[in-house]
Amino acid sequence: MKIGYLGPKGTFSEEAVIKYTQGVESCEVVEFNTIPEVINCISNSLCEEAVIPIENSIEGSVNIAVDMLINDANGIMIKGEVIIPISHCLISDAPVEFKDVHCILSHQQAIAQCREYISKKFPKAEVKATDSTAQAVLGVKSKPGVVAIGPERAAVIYGMRIIDRDIQDVKENYTRFLVLSQKDGVVTGKDKTSIVFSVPNVPGSLYNALGVLANKKINMTKIESRPSRKKLGEYVFWVDIEGHREDEIVKDALEELKGRTDFLKVLGSYPKFK
Repeated sequence: MKIGYLGPKGTFSEEAVIKYTQGVESCEVVEFNTIPEVINCISNSLCEEAVIPIENSIEGSVNIAVDMLINDANGIMIKGEVIIPISHCLISDAPVEFKDVHCILSHQQAIAQCREYISKKFPKAEVKATDSTAQAVLGVKSKPGVVAIGPERAAVIYGMRIIDRDIQDVKENYTRFLVLSQKDGVVTGKDKTSIVFSVPNVPGSLYNALGVLANKKINMTKIESRPSRKKLGEYVFWVDIEGHREDEIVKDALEELKGRTDFLKVLGSYPKFK
């Protein structure tokens, strides 16, 4: 089985893949340069599964991943989730004094998670976004005064120096990753289901839709709105609920939701991460 992830080696996505594939004997991991490429590797039949970051406990959702799953990922379903702790390191190619740092490289999410640290320690440094944290670490090679923010594993893999550790602004930092495939997960009894829907632009329409879940005592673990891409002020809602879409109570709720929404899409049911 081939599994796609956001490379190169040393990203937090790779760490999520390593955790997800523990105990799997036959597995080949395939690196991609961007999140859209990772998602598309399923629809292009380059991989059977793919792992993408979807939300962080500090910065919230990874918007490009959320929007693609809502709007563009036809035939792709969520079959699992992985949650890992995130600890960012300040990394360079050679010893460097903080006063000599003039440029910081990292993925946009990592930059956002270390915003206060960067502002306090390097108020005059230029900050540049890269496609991944590992790419940022590779980007400091032979560049005095340029540092990267990334995982300890990336520093070890690429032979770089760790200048400072655990630099994220909030120490309790976790990222949730989704496992994508052409089919979602089987019923385990401890499942979640992700759905997206839109409602008529009239008073009480969202309340009426969510009331379906409340009346059936189905717990929501996440709700988020995203622009519909059709008209300013129109939104779609991503909701995670407890239960599998094949559970009778969830199946009944989804059927009732169809009558209270303009658009409803089941992104998949999958086991809760343990």
